[in-house]
This record gives sequence, C-alpha cells and structure tokens, in this order.
Amino acid sequence: MNILVVSAHPDDEVLGMGATIKKLSKANKICLCVVSEGASSQYSDKKMIKVRRDACKKASKILGISDIVFLDYPDMRLDTIPHLEINKELEKIIKKFKPKIVYSPPSHDLNKDHQLVFDSILVATRPFSSSVKQLLSYEFPGPAKQPFRPTIYQNIEKEFSYKLKAFKMYKSEIMKFPHPRSLMAIENLAIQRGVESGLKKAEAFQLIRSIEE
Repeated sequence: MNILVVSAHPDDEVLGMGATIKKLSKANKICLCVVSEGASSQYSDKKMIKVRRDACKKASKILGISDIVFLDYPDMRLDTIPHLEINKELEKIIKKFKPKIVYSPPSHDLNKDHQLVFDSILVATRPFSSSVKQLLSYEFPGPAKQPFRPTIYQNIEKEFSYKLKAFKMYKSEIMKFPHPRSLMAIENLAIQRGVESGLKKAEAFQLIRSIEE
C-alpha cells in the first residue's frame, strides 16, 4: 500500500511520526512530501537549504522512506503563496503516487506553515477526486493553539530508537532540554503518549477522515 507523509518543513516528519514511518515502511511504500525548504527564514547562509535537504535524505533512508518530493516553497512564508498553488502541487503528488493513507501536520499548531499545509491537504484529499481513503494528522511537539487530542495511538516501543537516530541527522535542529526539540523532550512525549494508551512508548494521531469500503 502507498502512504503519503506531508511535512511543512524538513524534520517535521521525524518529530511528528518518525517511529511510525519506520514501522509502516516494513510493509508499505512511503512517500514524503516536504512543502518548504525549511531554512531561509532561520539562517542567512543559503547553504543551509542544502544542509537541511541532505539531512532529510539521510533521515528518510533510516526510516525506510522510498520517495521524497521537495516543493521548496519559502520557509515560514507559505502565507505569501497562493493557496490554490499549494493545493495543485499536492494534488499532482497524490495523483502520481496514489496513496491510500495520508498523514498531515496538525491543524492547530502555532506554526502558520503547519496550519496552511493542513488546509491544503484537506482540499487535495477530497474523496470525490483522490485515491485517499484515510487522512490523519500527526502530533508536533511544543505549544499549540489548542491541545492535541489523540484518537489513535501507535505502539513504537521497537521503533523509537530509529526516530532519535533519524532526528540526529538534523544536527542544526537539536536543542537542549527542556526545549520540545531536545532528545529528552522527544522521548518524554513518547512515554507520555505511551502511558495514556497502556504502552511503553507511542506516537499520537488524530483521525480526520476514514472511508470504509
């Protein structure tokens, strides 16, 4: 089965569902779409765009992602891009890859790029014009406009080490605890979601739409 993971920036896919990607890649083909280049608003050195892209490729290899599409829209400036343009780019990827399941950034995150990508995915995965039968959003660590309310928990006890290994490829993004992007905070969130679901470690998701045949 084909599964599409969409991230607004390089590393969102690892922070949100890195261990789940590793688990799903054992029996499915995973395509990753990275909407923005994830560097230009944070770093003056344009070389960081390539650094982030290379890190994404390395992380993807660890997690078993088979295809990556980089759209290279400007980091933290997706609100300057016509909504229709991003919709159409995602529709092209869905038409080509024909995923049955799509994973999206959360809708209520503080990061505007995450919100805009979620909105575009809703359009691109409309049931009457796409192959997508299930749409889920993954959790992003850190403060949000509204608390993330999981409806699905994925057991990642065996795969969690791959999540950390993949995130370590993004050397420039690793922060010190108690920052949400610290390795300890990432593990603490996995343990918290595990406790909620009777597991040792888990990643959490919200089911947005599911079409049963």
